[in-house]
Amino acid sequence: MSTETARSPVNRQTAEEKASVMLEAYAVHESPQQLVPAPAGRDWMEEFAGRHAYRCLPVAIGNTYGWQLLLPVDVTAEWNGGPGTSDITILCSHPHQAVSHFQCGTLTFDVAYIFRTPPGYHLLVTGPTNVVKDGVAPMTALVESDWLPYTFTFNYRFTRPGRVTWKAGEPYAQICVVQANLQQNVQPVIRRLSDNPQLAADHLAWRARRSDLLACQRAVEGDASKRAWDKDYFYGRYADGRNAQTEHTVKLRPRTPLDERTPQDNVRD
Repeated sequence: MSTETARSPVNRQTAEEKASVMLEAYAVHESPQQLVPAPAGRDWMEEFAGRHAYRCLPVAIGNTYGWQLLLPVDVTAEWNGGPGTSDITILCSHPHQAVSHFQCGTLTFDVAYIFRTPPGYHLLVTGPTNVVKDGVAPMTALVESDWLPYTFTFNYRFTRPGRVTWKAGEPYAQICVVQANLQQNVQPVIRRLSDNPQLAADHLAWRARRSDLLACQRAVEGDASKRAWDKDYFYGRYADGRNAQTEHTVKLRPRTPLDERTPQDNVRD
């Protein structure tokens, strides 16, 4: 996946140099769902004045973290609150796309791919990031895609009785490649902030800078309009102007999948 950083061009890798991990998606149906790079935009973020929500760089990067699976048809599901599989009613022109396979208000989507990753890499599967659908919650899963010879399902749980609809072309899941077993090899350590004098000083400078900014924004007169956004995190810099000594990503654009199926395989229903 390609990134743009706030570093000088000499520190930037080419796309070819970054292409060290292959994510293979083997279609098990003749017309599988579309697999597309996760887009940067979110409807709710567009509603903010001046698109202010996109200034939160961690959220903006989270939007594009991986690839999305798009539904080929409309899906409407309704749960009456009961515990059984028959307590969910589903309307969908593709009978196996969405089913009530488990109990307790669980809706199951068919994923029409077998994903394969190199040894030591797995697939994190979740709902579309920073997207909220009222009435249901996606169930995050970790798939060992470096050996798995079959596909998997993706599930939502109803949060209350009611009806939920997905439109054709709407994403229902998002995937990203992660390093296998990294979490269990990480050792969390809790320390006092004073144990790291440089970090403590940088934090204090940031707090002073942020307090000054908020005071300007509250003032009737002043430079609030000029300092509406200091962009320190966006530019990857400290409050005193120093650059972070690490690669800092300001834009993430996963690559569009390459379709290597033969022409007859690409014929859609």
